[in-house]
Amino acid sequence: MCVGLGAARQVIGVSQERLQFRHDFHAHALFFTMETERERARREIRRRSWLGHLWHEWIVESRRPIAPAFAHPTPESWSNDDLTAAWIGHSTVLINFFGIKILTDPVLFPRIGIRLPFLTVGPKRLTQPALTFAELPPIDLVLLSHAHFDHIDRRTLKLFSDATRVITAKRTGDLLRETKFSEVIELGWTESVNLTPRGLEIEVRAFRPKHWGARMQYDIHRGYNSYVISRNNRRIIYGSDTAMTDAFAKLNDGAPYDLAIMCIGAYDPWIWAHCTPEQAVAMANAAGARFIMPVHHQTFRLSIEPFREPIERFTCALVKTPERIALREIGETFVLRA
Repeated sequence: MCVGLGAARQVIGVSQERLQFRHDFHAHALFFTMETERERARREIRRRSWLGHLWHEWIVESRRPIAPAFAHPTPESWSNDDLTAAWIGHSTVLINFFGIKILTDPVLFPRIGIRLPFLTVGPKRLTQPALTFAELPPIDLVLLSHAHFDHIDRRTLKLFSDATRVITAKRTGDLLRETKFSEVIELGWTESVNLTPRGLEIEVRAFRPKHWGARMQYDIHRGYNSYVISRNNRRIIYGSDTAMTDAFAKLNDGAPYDLAIMCIGAYDPWIWAHCTPEQAVAMANAAGARFIMPVHHQTFRLSIEPFREPIERFTCALVKTPERIALREIGETFVLRA
């Protein structure tokens, strides 16, 4: 059992005592419940029919309250002279990259999935987003990785005004036809674009993760991306969904990446498309990342690993260098001074 506290120096709005209690409690609880929860989930998957699944989602899950986020970011107080990033939930990260406001894979509604009149058929959130759409600052750039429902949420995307650009993967722009974005830019692997929102320069380059892009069963033509974001000689990796791959090692050019945002959940049983927490750390290390932000966990039940397992395993993987953990909980904020 390993519990680290090094990230307390990197986050805002959370006391060391609160972090220590939370991690001690969950680490001990994890030891006793991890396999029990996993085996219970496996049994449910094996025995539940489609009708049973619908019953569970619309009768049982509809009554379940959504837990509040652990912390509440205050982007209005962030300095444009710093690199600041807050985990809003799942793969949604709000970034102030030296004055440019970026939002990755925005998903802010209670459910994801197929939208029907008056309802959405799909998983319900476990944890509320740390910010509502109304609480977000004006966004310069939305970054979309691929077309899966937990990454391209059309209800959320329709809320943005024409003051915002969007970068998305190849052959996914058709999903954005009913949005108001001022510009929709599709990038393929190795392609890059230079933008100047409000006169501020930024470069975004796409690279290939080990994943897949189909939104429905048969649209396998859709692209899927990870990204490198560069500004003021500083760099961020947005890894998005990926299994273990050498693509991150190929990014290593001898210069460090300031932050790697890495997905660490949904690996059981989807290990062919989603990395384990240990693999996420290994890929960020291979790229040369200074700090690592773990995302894609604690928000939706998309797999069978227990709720706290990904973050506990991630913490253990960095037990010797806990100061590299950018944050651990939904709503926490990471700041890297210029």
